[in-house]
Amino acid sequence: MLRKLAFVVPLLLATAIFQVRAQDVGIPAARRFASSELTEDRILEALFSARLDNLRPIGTTSTTFQMQLAGTIDAAYKPETRTHPRGWAHEIAAYRLAVLLGMDQVPPARVRVIERGQMRRHIAPDWEGNPDSLLAPLSFNANVPGSTTVRGAAIYWVPNLERGTLDQPEGLARWGAWLTPGTALSPEQRILARDLASMCVFDALIGNGDRLSGGNLRTATNGMQRVIIRDHNLAFPVRWGESQRGRILEELQRTRRFPRSLVEALRGLDAASLARASHDEIVGDLLDDTQREAVLERRAMILSYVEALIEEHGEPAVLDL
Repeated sequence: MLRKLAFVVPLLLATAIFQVRAQDVGIPAARRFASSELTEDRILEALFSARLDNLRPIGTTSTTFQMQLAGTIDAAYKPETRTHPRGWAHEIAAYRLAVLLGMDQVPPARVRVIERGQMRRHIAPDWEGNPDSLLAPLSFNANVPGSTTVRGAAIYWVPNLERGTLDQPEGLARWGAWLTPGTALSPEQRILARDLASMCVFDALIGNGDRLSGGNLRTATNGMQRVIIRDHNLAFPVRWGESQRGRILEELQRTRRFPRSLVEALRGLDAASLARASHDEIVGDLLDDTQREAVLERRAMILSYVEALIEEHGEPAVLDL
Protein backbone atom coordinates (compact mmCIF):
# COMPACT_ATOMS: atom_id res chain seq x y z
CA MET A 1 0.00 0.00 0.00
CA LEU A 2 2.79 2.46 0.87
CA ARG A 3 4.48 1.75 -2.44
CA LYS A 4 1.25 2.42 -4.33
CA LEU A 5 0.72 5.69 -2.44
CA ALA A 6 4.26 6.79 -3.26
CA PHE A 7 3.30 6.64 -6.94
CA VAL A 8 -0.25 7.96 -6.71
CA VAL A 9 0.25 10.98 -4.44
CA PRO A 10 2.51 12.89 -6.89
CA LEU A 11 -0.07 12.35 -9.62
CA LEU A 12 -2.88 13.73 -7.48
CA LEU A 13 -0.82 16.76 -6.54
CA ALA A 14 0.34 17.57 -10.08
CA THR A 15 -2.55 19.78 -11.19
CA ALA A 16 -2.35 21.97 -8.10
CA ILE A 17 1.44 22.05 -8.26
CA PHE A 18 1.49 23.14 -11.89
CA GLN A 19 0.17 26.64 -11.18
CA VAL A 20 2.88 27.23 -8.60
CA ARG A 21 5.55 25.84 -10.91
CA ALA A 22 4.39 27.91 -13.88
CA GLN A 23 4.59 31.04 -11.75
CA ASP A 24 8.00 30.08 -10.38
CA VAL A 25 9.54 29.79 -13.84
CA GLY A 26 7.63 32.72 -15.28
CA ILE A 27 5.24 31.06 -17.74
CA PRO A 28 2.52 33.60 -18.62
CA ALA A 29 -0.96 32.09 -18.58
CA ALA A 30 -1.55 32.62 -22.31
CA ARG A 31 2.03 32.19 -23.59
CA ARG A 32 1.98 30.51 -27.02
CA PHE A 33 4.58 28.09 -28.27
CA ALA A 34 6.57 29.40 -31.28
CA SER A 35 3.72 31.48 -32.75
CA SER A 36 1.36 28.49 -32.83
CA GLU A 37 -2.26 28.46 -31.68
CA LEU A 38 -1.43 26.26 -28.68
CA THR A 39 -0.65 27.82 -25.32
CA GLU A 40 2.15 26.27 -23.31
CA ASP A 41 0.01 25.68 -20.24
CA ARG A 42 -2.39 23.64 -22.38
CA ILE A 43 0.49 21.65 -23.86
CA LEU A 44 1.99 20.99 -20.42
CA GLU A 45 -1.30 19.77 -18.99
CA ALA A 46 -1.78 17.35 -21.90
CA LEU A 47 1.78 16.08 -21.54
CA PHE A 48 1.05 15.14 -17.96
CA SER A 49 -2.54 13.95 -17.95
CA ALA A 50 -3.76 13.05 -21.47
CA ARG A 51 -4.57 9.35 -21.89
CA LEU A 52 -1.77 7.27 -23.36
CA ASP A 53 -2.76 5.54 -26.60
CA ASN A 54 0.50 4.25 -28.08
CA LEU A 55 4.25 4.22 -27.52
CA ARG A 56 6.32 3.86 -30.69
CA PRO A 57 10.07 3.26 -30.24
CA ILE A 58 12.10 5.81 -32.22
CA GLY A 59 15.41 6.13 -30.36
CA THR A 60 18.80 5.56 -31.98
CA THR A 61 21.40 6.30 -29.28
CA SER A 62 18.94 6.18 -26.38
CA THR A 63 15.54 4.71 -25.57
CA THR A 64 12.97 7.20 -26.85
CA PHE A 65 9.33 6.82 -27.83
CA GLN A 66 6.80 8.76 -29.80
CA MET A 67 3.97 8.98 -27.30
CA GLN A 68 0.58 9.15 -28.99
CA LEU A 69 -1.89 10.83 -26.65
CA ALA A 70 -5.65 11.16 -26.73
CA GLY A 71 -6.52 14.67 -27.87
CA THR A 72 -4.72 17.18 -30.06
CA ILE A 73 -1.00 16.66 -29.34
CA ASP A 74 1.60 13.92 -29.24
CA ALA A 75 4.85 13.79 -27.31
CA ALA A 76 8.32 12.36 -27.34
CA TYR A 77 8.92 10.32 -24.19
CA LYS A 78 12.45 9.95 -22.87
CA PRO A 79 12.47 7.67 -19.81
CA GLU A 80 15.22 7.30 -17.27
CA THR A 81 17.61 4.53 -18.30
CA ARG A 82 20.72 3.03 -16.80
CA THR A 83 22.87 4.25 -19.71
CA HIS A 84 21.31 7.76 -19.83
CA PRO A 85 20.21 8.33 -16.22
CA ARG A 86 19.93 12.15 -16.44
CA GLY A 87 19.05 12.83 -20.07
CA TRP A 88 15.32 13.01 -19.36
CA ALA A 89 15.88 15.58 -16.59
CA HIS A 90 18.05 17.71 -18.88
CA GLU A 91 15.18 18.00 -21.36
CA ILE A 92 12.92 19.48 -18.69
CA ALA A 93 15.66 21.68 -17.27
CA ALA A 94 16.36 23.09 -20.74
CA TYR A 95 12.71 24.02 -21.22
CA ARG A 96 12.51 25.61 -17.78
CA LEU A 97 15.65 27.64 -18.45
CA ALA A 98 14.31 28.78 -21.83
CA VAL A 99 11.15 30.03 -20.14
CA LEU A 100 13.23 31.90 -17.59
CA LEU A 101 15.04 33.63 -20.48
CA GLY A 102 11.79 34.53 -22.25
CA MET A 103 12.36 32.12 -25.17
CA ASP A 104 9.27 30.49 -26.69
CA GLN A 105 10.79 28.04 -29.19
CA VAL A 106 12.00 25.24 -26.89
CA PRO A 107 9.30 22.53 -26.85
CA PRO A 108 7.46 22.30 -23.50
CA ALA A 109 8.57 19.35 -21.38
CA ARG A 110 7.55 17.98 -18.01
CA VAL A 111 7.82 14.92 -15.82
CA ARG A 112 5.56 11.99 -16.58
CA VAL A 113 5.70 8.79 -14.51
CA ILE A 114 4.53 5.56 -16.19
CA GLU A 115 4.04 2.07 -14.80
CA ARG A 116 5.86 -0.80 -16.52
CA GLY A 117 2.74 -2.80 -17.30
CA GLN A 118 1.11 0.24 -18.86
CA MET A 119 4.14 0.85 -21.06
CA ARG A 120 4.23 -2.75 -22.20
CA ARG A 121 0.51 -2.79 -23.04
CA HIS A 122 0.73 0.40 -25.08
CA ILE A 123 3.72 -0.38 -27.30
CA ALA A 124 2.54 0.22 -30.87
CA PRO A 125 0.93 -3.02 -32.11
CA ASP A 126 2.76 -2.90 -35.45
CA TRP A 127 6.18 -2.60 -33.80
CA GLU A 128 8.25 -5.71 -34.42
CA GLY A 129 10.44 -6.59 -31.49
CA ASN A 130 10.57 -8.01 -27.99
CA PRO A 131 8.82 -5.64 -25.53
CA ASP A 132 10.74 -7.01 -22.57
CA SER A 133 14.09 -6.41 -24.31
CA LEU A 134 12.91 -2.92 -25.25
CA LEU A 135 12.07 -2.03 -21.66
CA ALA A 136 15.07 -3.77 -20.07
CA PRO A 137 17.36 -0.67 -20.06
CA LEU A 138 14.76 1.47 -18.23
CA SER A 139 15.23 2.36 -14.55
CA PHE A 140 11.86 1.29 -13.18
CA ASN A 141 12.71 1.61 -9.50
CA ALA A 142 14.81 4.78 -9.40
CA ASN A 143 12.12 6.96 -7.83
CA VAL A 144 10.62 4.43 -5.40
CA PRO A 145 12.75 1.38 -4.49
CA GLY A 146 10.96 -1.80 -5.48
CA SER A 147 8.37 -0.02 -7.62
CA THR A 148 7.56 -0.73 -11.26
CA THR A 149 7.30 2.90 -12.37
CA VAL A 150 9.75 4.90 -14.47
CA ARG A 151 10.31 8.66 -14.54
CA GLY A 152 10.73 10.41 -17.84
CA ALA A 153 10.35 13.59 -19.84
CA ALA A 154 7.20 14.03 -21.91
CA ILE A 155 8.21 16.57 -24.57
CA TYR A 156 5.84 18.28 -26.99
CA TRP A 157 6.05 16.59 -30.41
CA VAL A 158 6.17 19.58 -32.75
CA PRO A 159 4.18 18.71 -35.89
CA ASN A 160 5.47 19.34 -39.40
CA LEU A 161 9.09 20.00 -38.51
CA GLU A 162 11.06 21.07 -41.56
CA ARG A 163 14.72 20.26 -42.07
CA GLY A 164 15.67 22.95 -44.59
CA THR A 165 19.20 24.20 -45.31
CA LEU A 166 19.93 26.40 -42.30
CA ASP A 167 22.64 23.99 -41.12
CA GLN A 168 24.13 23.55 -44.60
CA PRO A 169 27.05 25.70 -45.83
CA GLU A 170 24.84 28.00 -47.91
CA GLY A 171 22.36 28.39 -45.04
CA LEU A 172 25.08 29.06 -42.47
CA ALA A 173 26.57 31.75 -44.70
CA ARG A 174 23.16 33.34 -45.23
CA TRP A 175 22.17 33.69 -41.60
CA GLY A 176 25.71 34.48 -40.55
CA ALA A 177 25.34 37.62 -42.66
CA TRP A 178 21.98 38.41 -41.02
CA LEU A 179 23.65 38.32 -37.61
CA THR A 180 26.33 40.82 -38.58
CA PRO A 181 25.80 44.32 -37.09
CA GLY A 182 24.37 46.75 -39.59
CA THR A 183 22.86 44.18 -42.00
CA ALA A 184 19.38 45.25 -43.14
CA LEU A 185 16.73 42.57 -42.58
CA SER A 186 13.26 41.97 -43.98
CA PRO A 187 10.53 41.25 -41.39
CA GLU A 188 10.77 37.50 -42.16
CA GLN A 189 14.55 37.50 -41.93
CA ARG A 190 14.40 39.39 -38.62
CA ILE A 191 12.18 36.72 -37.05
CA LEU A 192 14.55 33.94 -38.12
CA ALA A 193 17.61 35.97 -37.15
CA ARG A 194 16.18 36.52 -33.68
CA ASP A 195 15.50 32.79 -33.28
CA LEU A 196 18.94 31.80 -34.59
CA ALA A 197 20.74 34.26 -32.31
CA SER A 198 18.74 32.93 -29.36
CA MET A 199 19.65 29.37 -30.37
CA CYS A 200 23.37 30.19 -30.46
CA VAL A 201 23.22 31.79 -27.02
CA PHE A 202 21.09 29.00 -25.55
CA ASP A 203 23.33 26.22 -26.86
CA ALA A 204 26.37 27.95 -25.38
CA LEU A 205 24.58 28.38 -22.05
CA ILE A 206 23.50 24.74 -21.71
CA GLY A 207 26.68 23.34 -23.29
CA ASN A 208 25.08 21.75 -26.34
CA GLY A 209 27.72 21.31 -29.04
CA ASP A 210 25.67 19.11 -31.36
CA ARG A 211 23.24 21.59 -32.96
CA LEU A 212 25.03 22.12 -36.27
CA SER A 213 26.28 18.55 -36.73
CA GLY A 214 23.50 17.78 -39.23
CA GLY A 215 19.75 17.29 -38.83
CA ASN A 216 19.41 19.03 -35.46
CA LEU A 217 18.39 22.46 -36.74
CA ARG A 218 14.70 22.31 -37.61
CA THR A 219 12.00 24.89 -38.25
CA ALA A 220 8.20 24.92 -38.10
CA THR A 221 5.81 27.28 -39.83
CA ASN A 222 2.83 28.66 -37.91
CA GLY A 223 2.01 31.66 -40.06
CA MET A 224 5.73 32.45 -39.90
CA GLN A 225 8.84 30.28 -39.98
CA ARG A 226 10.33 29.69 -36.53
CA VAL A 227 13.46 27.85 -35.41
CA ILE A 228 12.63 25.02 -32.99
CA ILE A 229 15.34 24.33 -30.39
CA ARG A 230 15.07 20.68 -29.36
CA ASP A 231 16.95 17.58 -28.18
CA HIS A 232 18.80 18.45 -24.97
CA ASN A 233 19.41 15.10 -23.29
CA LEU A 234 23.21 15.46 -23.71
CA ALA A 235 23.29 19.08 -22.52
CA PHE A 236 24.51 20.49 -19.18
CA PRO A 237 28.01 19.02 -19.07
CA VAL A 238 30.14 19.97 -16.09
CA ARG A 239 33.32 20.06 -18.18
CA TRP A 240 33.83 20.60 -21.90
CA GLY A 241 36.07 18.48 -24.05
CA GLU A 242 38.19 20.52 -26.47
CA SER A 243 36.17 19.47 -29.52
CA GLN A 244 32.87 20.22 -27.79
CA ARG A 245 34.12 23.58 -26.57
CA GLY A 246 35.29 24.44 -30.07
CA ARG A 247 31.91 23.59 -31.61
CA ILE A 248 30.01 25.61 -29.02
CA LEU A 249 32.22 28.68 -29.38
CA GLU A 250 32.08 28.46 -33.17
CA GLU A 251 28.28 28.42 -33.02
CA LEU A 252 28.14 31.33 -30.55
CA GLN A 253 30.51 33.41 -32.66
CA ARG A 254 28.20 33.09 -35.66
CA THR A 255 26.06 35.78 -34.07
CA ARG A 256 27.19 39.35 -33.39
CA ARG A 257 23.76 40.81 -32.74
CA PHE A 258 21.19 39.62 -30.21
CA PRO A 259 17.67 40.12 -28.90
CA ARG A 260 17.94 42.81 -26.24
CA SER A 261 15.39 41.00 -24.04
CA LEU A 262 17.46 37.80 -24.09
CA VAL A 263 20.67 39.57 -23.06
CA GLU A 264 18.84 41.40 -20.27
CA ALA A 265 17.38 38.09 -19.04
CA LEU A 266 20.83 36.52 -19.16
CA ARG A 267 22.24 39.41 -17.12
CA GLY A 268 19.54 38.77 -14.51
CA LEU A 269 20.17 35.01 -14.32
CA ASP A 270 21.75 34.11 -10.98
CA ALA A 271 22.21 31.10 -8.73
CA ALA A 272 18.86 31.57 -6.97
CA SER A 273 16.74 31.94 -10.11
CA LEU A 274 18.53 29.03 -11.80
CA ALA A 275 17.97 26.83 -8.74
CA ARG A 276 14.25 27.64 -8.73
CA ALA A 277 13.87 27.01 -12.44
CA SER A 278 15.70 23.68 -12.31
CA HIS A 279 13.76 22.27 -9.34
CA ASP A 280 10.73 20.09 -9.98
CA GLU A 281 8.16 19.67 -7.22
CA ILE A 282 7.64 15.98 -8.04
CA VAL A 283 11.18 14.66 -8.62
CA GLY A 284 13.36 17.34 -7.05
CA ASP A 285 16.45 18.91 -8.61
CA LEU A 286 16.81 18.45 -12.38
CA LEU A 287 20.41 19.68 -12.28
CA ASP A 288 22.99 19.15 -9.56
CA ASP A 289 25.12 21.86 -7.94
CA THR A 290 28.08 21.37 -10.28
CA GLN A 291 25.86 21.57 -13.37
CA ARG A 292 24.29 24.82 -12.19
CA GLU A 293 27.72 26.26 -11.45
CA ALA A 294 28.81 25.33 -14.99
CA VAL A 295 25.75 27.09 -16.44
CA LEU A 296 26.65 30.26 -14.57
CA GLU A 297 30.26 30.03 -15.74
CA ARG A 298 29.08 29.74 -19.35
CA ARG A 299 26.69 32.65 -18.74
CA ALA A 300 29.68 34.80 -17.73
CA MET A 301 31.55 33.76 -20.88
CA ILE A 302 28.58 34.65 -23.13
CA LEU A 303 28.09 38.04 -21.49
CA SER A 304 31.80 38.80 -21.80
CA TYR A 305 31.54 38.08 -25.54
CA VAL A 306 28.45 40.29 -25.88
CA GLU A 307 30.07 43.14 -23.96
CA ALA A 308 33.14 42.99 -26.21
CA LEU A 309 30.88 43.31 -29.27
CA ILE A 310 29.05 46.24 -27.68
CA GLU A 311 32.36 47.97 -27.04
CA GLU A 312 33.33 47.46 -30.69
CA HIS A 313 30.03 48.23 -32.45
CA GLY A 314 27.90 50.07 -29.88
CA GLU A 315 24.90 48.71 -27.99
CA PRO A 316 22.21 49.85 -30.53
CA ALA A 317 23.91 47.80 -33.28
CA VAL A 318 24.43 44.67 -31.17
CA LEU A 319 21.17 44.48 -29.17
CA ASP A 320 18.78 45.22 -32.04
CA LEU A 321 16.84 41.97 -32.66
